[in-house]
Amino acid sequence: MRNETRYVLTLGLLLLSTAMVGCLVGPKYTEPAAVRQLSFRDSTTKMDTSALVAWFDQYKDPALQKLIRRALDSNRNIMLAASRIEEAQAQSAAIKANLWPRLGYEVTAGGGRAGTDALKVAGGLNSGAIKAYGVLDWELDLWGRVRHSNSAAIAQLLSVTENRSALQVSLVAEVASLYFLLRDLDNRLELARSTVLARKESTRILSARFDTGYISEVDKLQAIQQEALAAASIPAFERQIRQTENALRNLMGMAPGTVERGLTNDQQDIPDVPVGLPSQLLRRRPDLRSSEYLLRSQLEQIGVAQANMYPRISLTGILGFASPQLSSLLGSKGFVANGFGGISGPIFAFNQNRNAVAVQQKRYDQAVYGYEQKVLDAFTDVDNALNNYRTFREEHTQRNIQVMAAKKAYQLTRARYDFGYTSYLEVVVQENNLFDAQLQESFTRQQTLNSLVQLYRAL
Repeated sequence: MRNETRYVLTLGLLLLSTAMVGCLVGPKYTEPAAVRQLSFRDSTTKMDTSALVAWFDQYKDPALQKLIRRALDSNRNIMLAASRIEEAQAQSAAIKANLWPRLGYEVTAGGGRAGTDALKVAGGLNSGAIKAYGVLDWELDLWGRVRHSNSAAIAQLLSVTENRSALQVSLVAEVASLYFLLRDLDNRLELARSTVLARKESTRILSARFDTGYISEVDKLQAIQQEALAAASIPAFERQIRQTENALRNLMGMAPGTVERGLTNDQQDIPDVPVGLPSQLLRRRPDLRSSEYLLRSQLEQIGVAQANMYPRISLTGILGFASPQLSSLLGSKGFVANGFGGISGPIFAFNQNRNAVAVQQKRYDQAVYGYEQKVLDAFTDVDNALNNYRTFREEHTQRNIQVMAAKKAYQLTRARYDFGYTSYLEVVVQENNLFDAQLQESFTRQQTLNSLVQLYRAL
């Protein structure tokens, strides 16, 4: 009879375990439909952009590549993100373990004395007591509460992993932007120094002419002003260079100091960048993938809340020995084998569980709106980056024309002044025009490269 009962219980457990798969409650995930019809305004070509991942290799600048690798290896925010991934992995594994029976143990020993009246109300022991049990505890996940929790934890893990990837993308872009800014500041500093040297020579010549009475003192003073104007820009550029170097080294997890240089901005070719299909953007951008995984995680929480409305079935088994004396603990008289099955569930809780489901549903709706907004922001980023990339390239072309014209205008005006056909005021104007045009050309070159970085980040 005892063996037959054991077989029946075993068969019942197998049937329950099989039924668990078919009783899963809760919604299934589908991609939000509102993001499927988006497109790029400036995109007329549909090309694969997978090569954009290693975009900085196209510049063949070993210094830039070295800075990026150092930042990816040593940036503290990247390390923090890696630690969070490990935390999420451990948390996911801990939740997954709830699917399986938990085996533990319990050992107690003690005793004492108690009177007859105390024994009548279970007030104590009038003997010794030694217990050693193995305890098996298992909640049958009939409605999928634990499975939904596990799926939610996995989605959270994937979201955290994608967050790290998004952080890496931003870090690479930030390093490249600062590097291009640093090379631009180097170039502008060199322009300022060469301009100061030229104006020093002009001041020397005009001072000599004034001393011999060929020109008025006003011309000499204007030359001194022009020299000081250019010289004043040098410490400003040096200050910005120091700040940019420190910012770069901070991204690389290093103390303030100098940064290794490679190619200058005007040595780097600016390649055409294919844009790709809008659908690729949703699959390639890690921040969007992270947001979608959070959406899935929240959907699983709806399933958890719905499963809490149904009964919970648990099985508990105890196998061990108990005896008032250690000498008889392991004998047949001290053997203990107990099994218990339990079921618990809500009957009337003033709609608490229904409201809990509604809360999770509203949180899911909020996550959908947040995801859709991030997708819209992503397409806006791409459209703006494409427009910036195109317009800065056009602007830089015109700035080059401006520099060439300004050089020629300065040379002609200086010649006219030297032969006495114009005043020194015209020379001052053309000097300023040339210096400003050179600085603007350098700046727009840097902005063109930076727009390419922003396009990489957006795509």
